[in-house]
Amino acid sequence: MAYFQKVPAKNKQGYKWKCTEDGPRDPITGKRRQVTRRADTKKEAQQKVNKAMEELKRKDKLEVDEDTLNITVSDLFKRWFELIMKRKIKETTLREYNNAVNFRIIPVLGNYKVIQLTPILLQKFINDLSDEGLSSRYVEYINTILYGCLETARKWKIINSNPLIDVERPRPRRSEQKTWSLNEMNQFLEVAKIYDLRTFAIVSTALKTGARRGEILALQWSDINFEEQTIKIEKTLIYDKDGYRFGTPKSEASNRVIKVGESLIKDLKEWKVQQTKIKMAFRNSYNDELNLVFTTKLGKPVFPRSLTSDFNKIIKLANVTKIRFHDLRHTHATICLESGMPLKELQVRLGHSSIKTTGDVYAHVTEKMAEKSVDLFEKYITKYKLARYVVKMWSM
Repeated sequence: MAYFQKVPAKNKQGYKWKCTEDGPRDPITGKRRQVTRRADTKKEAQQKVNKAMEELKRKDKLEVDEDTLNITVSDLFKRWFELIMKRKIKETTLREYNNAVNFRIIPVLGNYKVIQLTPILLQKFINDLSDEGLSSRYVEYINTILYGCLETARKWKIINSNPLIDVERPRPRRSEQKTWSLNEMNQFLEVAKIYDLRTFAIVSTALKTGARRGEILALQWSDINFEEQTIKIEKTLIYDKDGYRFGTPKSEASNRVIKVGESLIKDLKEWKVQQTKIKMAFRNSYNDELNLVFTTKLGKPVFPRSLTSDFNKIIKLANVTKIRFHDLRHTHATICLESGMPLKELQVRLGHSSIKTTGDVYAHVTEKMAEKSVDLFEKYITKYKLARYVVKMWSM
């Protein structure tokens, strides 16, 4: 809708009419644009605006058409990250995407125009990744990123269809998660408690909550309710070239409150006593502003690589199966399922957005659960049959 305003002018009537109207948004940035023109009458001002509007639309079409024809894969990824993905995924995930794109996709496809990409060209690209010896899971990861970018190009009318749809790719094999048995878990904790109480408390928290490493290292004492025996997860610790900072958890569902048992509460209380002693010993240099549960001797956040190093050392000392720190989360989930915890409850506990994710990740546990369920079912119906037989005998 046009907006008119009288403005002073050096003409016979002493003023002119200014006409302002919203024009088409910028086709690339999406930013709002306005067109303004002046004339002696409202009608003339409106006509000038209409003419300018048509010219703007014509230039936009030429620019978009030229951009569509010439945009390279490298340029497309830059725009995709800036306009879409920066607002859609977490900063850490965006950084991982960038690394994969810059290291694997751009060196091979970066200089191609997007309209030059064909299923044959992309099939060779995917095949070469596999022939290079990369895991099928990583090839699938690269494929997913490239597919998402090309799908956006289709939505932007740069290409008519996504050429990656018709490309065959290796499907990742589902590998069984590495986990500890209850015996190995207890063996590690016994050694860790003697060797390093901080690592003991961190690993105990991981094993008894299923929380992610970043979530655990971001815990503050205010997140732990000793009376109600709960731990609140609402942030994660991020380390990058700029240092450390708090970030939001992986997804909205990752904001959660986890109920814990007496054993973890006891472990955390013991660590708190030890941490207090450390504060006293280093009181002149200890920084307690963040009130973190797990810190260095100077009160700073624990560096993830340092934790991994300490974790691996104790694995050797305890002589248990070597696993990643993240596998403590899998160990927790496996034990929960084998103990009879419903899948839905585990989903909430782990902070998964979908129960399908939980079911897919821990499908390897279901066979053992199925056997247990069948045994319970058989015992129940056998008990029921026996009860009916006893009642029948008594009634005779």
